[in-house]
Amino acid sequence: MHFKQYDVVRVMALHVGATKASDAFNFRSPAIGDVATIIEIYSKPPGYELECSDGNGITQWLMAYGPDDIELELVP
Repeated sequence: MHFKQYDVVRVMALHVGATKASDAFNFRSPAIGDVATIIEIYSKPPGYELECSDGNGITQWLMAYGPDDIELELVP
């Protein structure tokens, strides 16, 4: 599936090791079931910059993934 910038997606699977996230942009690590927005799409190398926020608009994590590192589902 081809995604577009600002598409809202759900994380269906992570194919990379657990990422310790604790810095200015990350309060926690990404998890299966998280809903995120694609804020950037990269072509060389291919990948996605994803941002997951809580119900108050506070960023929970901001991470880049290659297309083989993560499975995403478009949220209608």
